[in-house]
Amino acid sequence: MHITIHPIVQELRALYGVGERNTLERFWAYTALMSSGTELLPLGDFSPMGQRQPEYLDTLLNVDAEGLAAEYAREIKPGLETVQAEFRLMLVVVDQAGNGWTQRWLTDAAWRFQAEQVPTQPADRRWVTVQLWTHVPFSAGYLRSQVRGAVMRAVWRLKRGLPITLADHLAQEGAALRYGGGLFAGEPLTLEPDELNYTRQVLRPLLGSDHWPTVFTALYGDEAASEVGFPPLGLGKLAGFGLAVWEQVEE
Repeated sequence: MHITIHPIVQELRALYGVGERNTLERFWAYTALMSSGTELLPLGDFSPMGQRQPEYLDTLLNVDAEGLAAEYAREIKPGLETVQAEFRLMLVVVDQAGNGWTQRWLTDAAWRFQAEQVPTQPADRRWVTVQLWTHVPFSAGYLRSQVRGAVMRAVWRLKRGLPITLADHLAQEGAALRYGGGLFAGEPLTLEPDELNYTRQVLRPLLGSDHWPTVFTALYGDEAASEVGFPPLGLGKLAGFGLAVWEQVEE
């Protein structure tokens, strides 16, 4: 397996020097950054209007986050020598508050569960975005977890394809989250024994479902489902992810 880091943070930060009084000018600079190369860069989650992003991007530049990501990628390779793939990693800063561009949970779900490569891109040579949210304080541990999880998620898809049923989604995220140290957005995923058992009982009859609102609520819980208009299942926050981390889920 070959992993490279595609540097982009400096260019994303430079967007905020464009169109200080004309955000449309900045938007066109953003679209040019995405599309001016030989292929489209997967920057759709980055909002050029996000007000908290410049400070976060400055933090990434100050700590050389892309250099750190390269180090974490080198850690990964010895454990996955048999995977025949070329992954190109890119750090993408995501912001929700007040920019009208992203919804916290839907954006996260799209990142975890939808294809990132363009249709003509071979499955074994793909972009892998490493999502970093501005509301999560930057730390080396957060970055390492996101890098490792993103790579393992790509490996899982390479071997099995995109997840379809709830069981597939749980299996993919169980593998990715465990490889990333059991963290979700930098925080440990822990369920008390009673909640773990309750979540297991609720999800068991749903494992074969491919109904997206059901899958989403099973993973993210009732609070997130309510925010996006999906029906509840009686589950706590991130309950399905918590179950996936702590045990192998099979249909």
